[in-house]
Amino acid sequence: MSNLKDHLITAEESAALAGAYTNSNYAEINRLRPAGKPDSKVYRIDLAVLQDYIDLINREMEARGIKEKGLKITLGKYPDKSTDPRLKKEYEGYQMVFFSPADMAEGSIPPKMTMGKMGEIPDLNFMDISPPKRFD
Repeated sequence: MSNLKDHLITAEESAALAGAYTNSNYAEINRLRPAGKPDSKVYRIDLAVLQDYIDLINREMEARGIKEKGLKITLGKYPDKSTDPRLKKEYEGYQMVFFSPADMAEGSIPPKMTMGKMGEIPDLNFMDISPPKRFD
């Protein structure tokens, strides 16, 4: 049984966290970007896709004997130019996030270090980001 209740926050707490990010880190990131083209700060993914991914990594980690299963969220940036047909052209050059399986017993491992038991389990990417789209 999880301790979900210990991780839930109110809308007011969410707004305070988002505001703190907007006024500090996000402001600094955008200082270096072209005027009128702020970086992304909101990310959306279809719940069915996320659930399928959670199911996939749960099965794969179980098969590898990983007991303390988790999900890691990593910040990244799409390339300025990409030939990957899955990447929407309007997202090129924007900050993004991707999901990876995490062995909670091993602590934090940088993305380049996903070798061994976890290295063959795919990460999850290609969700909606805003800006450039508006849905926040």
